[in-house]
Amino acid sequence: MKKFIIKITCWLLFLFLIGYGLASVKKYKLYGEYFIRQKVNYYDKHGAGYNALVFGSSRMYRQVNTGLLDSATMHKVKAYNMASGGTFFSESMYEYRHTDLHKNIKYLFFEIQDVQPFDINAYTEKFLYCHDLPTVNFELKYFAHNKDWNSSFLTVSHWFANIFYFKKLGQRDKTVNEFTDYNNGYFPLEKDYKNLVSVRKARAVYLKDTRLIYKNRIDAEKGPKKKLNPALVSELRLLAEDCRRKKIKLFLVLPPFSTPTDLSDVRAIPDARILDFSSRTAFSEFYTNRNAYDNGHLNRDGATLFTKKLADSLHRIIR
Repeated sequence: MKKFIIKITCWLLFLFLIGYGLASVKKYKLYGEYFIRQKVNYYDKHGAGYNALVFGSSRMYRQVNTGLLDSATMHKVKAYNMASGGTFFSESMYEYRHTDLHKNIKYLFFEIQDVQPFDINAYTEKFLYCHDLPTVNFELKYFAHNKDWNSSFLTVSHWFANIFYFKKLGQRDKTVNEFTDYNNGYFPLEKDYKNLVSVRKARAVYLKDTRLIYKNRIDAEKGPKKKLNPALVSELRLLAEDCRRKKIKLFLVLPPFSTPTDLSDVRAIPDARILDFSSRTAFSEFYTNRNAYDNGHLNRDGATLFTKKLADSLHRIIR
């Protein structure tokens, strides 16, 4: 029995070492999501043409028109949109860590997101692969502050699953899709209406009762603003320090449809510039049938309006 246990332990250790080695190979760091992998690969090949990158969720991917941002800033900002749909803060940070920034990069736009991984996509391959040690370290601190021990366990289990998940060896790259090179990575929801069931469903829910957009505008700012988890603030501070070392200006963005948040702790981070567009009062024009695609995103017209306002904010900062 003792010899059997020793053999099993040795085999598990052997498989762990192989898996850990594979997880460190660039080819397999992004194995679980061809969408992000294609964007990273595209940037690897075309990075010399950009001086800025955008990271975040669909609220950056669908709402920051990077092609327009170029002209609206008088070509001071030439950005590629690395953001993607259904992406949370942990995944955005993972993507940032595993993107080789070109020496031309001067600006970084990073969405301020909460951490909600286990509410929606805890068991997807996409979320599994992003669990390297820095991700696990951050999430354990985050969930410990919330006393969320179930999510803490899932964070560690995702790390082990990522290491032992040899299906990554069967990774197959798909043909480069339009979302990769269209308008510098920006892709409006209208262009995905026929391709994605989720996009059609969200639009159908919105059209069923368009008054909800106005209710959102009124209800979102009732009560006190939510404070950010200290672990998230600490991670943003580390991001700002990394950007400072690389001589990159960091812009932390709360795009339209974000939850209004108490950003006092974030404003104390040196060299981090806050661009907050979450106020339903100050930016009521985003929450109208003219500019909204659904109850959580802007349409093409709304994205144009937001991008122009983003460019106007940058004019005061970028010389």
